[in-house]
Amino acid sequence: MLQRLLQRMFVGPWSATTLIDAESGAVPTLTPLTALRYTPVYRAVTLISSDVARLSSSVSSSSADSLWRSPSTLTSAFEFRRAMTLQACLWGNAFAAINRTRGGELLELIMLDPESTSLDLTGDRPVYRTSAYGTLQLQDMLHIRAPGTNGLWGESPVRLCRTAMSVMAAQEQMALKAYTNAGNPKIALVHPGRLSPEAMQKIMADYEARHAGSVNTGRPLVLAEGMKVERISSTLDDTGLSDARAFSVQDVSRIYGVPVSMLSGESGSGYGTMEWLSRMYVDACLVHWLHAWQSEVLLKLASPFDSMTWDLDSIIRPGIAEQMAALRTGVEAGFLTRNEARAKLDLPPLPGLDEPTLALNVGTGGGQTNIGTDTSEQEGTPNDF
Repeated sequence: MLQRLLQRMFVGPWSATTLIDAESGAVPTLTPLTALRYTPVYRAVTLISSDVARLSSSVSSSSADSLWRSPSTLTSAFEFRRAMTLQACLWGNAFAAINRTRGGELLELIMLDPESTSLDLTGDRPVYRTSAYGTLQLQDMLHIRAPGTNGLWGESPVRLCRTAMSVMAAQEQMALKAYTNAGNPKIALVHPGRLSPEAMQKIMADYEARHAGSVNTGRPLVLAEGMKVERISSTLDDTGLSDARAFSVQDVSRIYGVPVSMLSGESGSGYGTMEWLSRMYVDACLVHWLHAWQSEVLLKLASPFDSMTWDLDSIIRPGIAEQMAALRTGVEAGFLTRNEARAKLDLPPLPGLDEPTLALNVGTGGGQTNIGTDTSEQEGTPNDF
């Protein structure tokens, strides 16, 4: 089993050699894997998958939590979650076989190739068909899905939005060809006389040898016999390639729900603070993938009354000035102790700061009062936080 899994992982359909092939003049065939060629797609799917993988999370069931933290001897929990989420973002589905002992105890999660796994609905009960392990029952497959119309099978965003992706691919190919030719527009060499086909061919070959390509940039063009140059195509600036590529970045943002600024695109002045941007990313994108993971883990790995939690503080934590203002309000209102506020800042507790306090809005001292103590003894005392 281990030998077959290693073969599937390192020489399977998702091998890197599939991505790195020879470029041709035509637009490359668009597939979920080749979509990673394009930087906005690569940035979006790796950002989503890496954020899902790095978030701290736990399952209330000890056996499920143990498997969640160490799914396999081959991959870490981070790499397992990142690869599964990335596959779901590209293919629409990600699969991991749930390996159990004969007694039904959870043993490991074995990631499968999304292109060689299918869901068979023709029988009395749905089953998964795999090339590596044959037929698997629903309860034996961890299945992470992108949005789909029937809830059983996820649809690939790359295939659903093929038109937008193909436009981006055409733009990249156009830019590649233009810059390979040093960004020079297409021109015509016009001769005042009548030329034979052989003469025209010779002039064209001589021009290409001397002036085509980036290595010949800046070489002077010497014309004879009254010839002149006419431009018959526009430059990259004239075609609006820069604006078109910026629109493609916005398209990828719309497809995956990642804010444009997180794809290194220009977002204008519509966004507020980084905290607001992070919250928008979490609410519009990340939380949907977290719920997809949570529902599948609780359904397949845990018991009916178990729960799963995610800690989003590392993503949506505000700036230090905003944190200090909020914590000060909480301390002065009395629902946070000063040591609890320090804990929010990852600072160690200090002695004497475990009692809640209330700010004095009247009097000359303007200090704080410990709840449940004599106010007269606390007036004017300095704030230890």
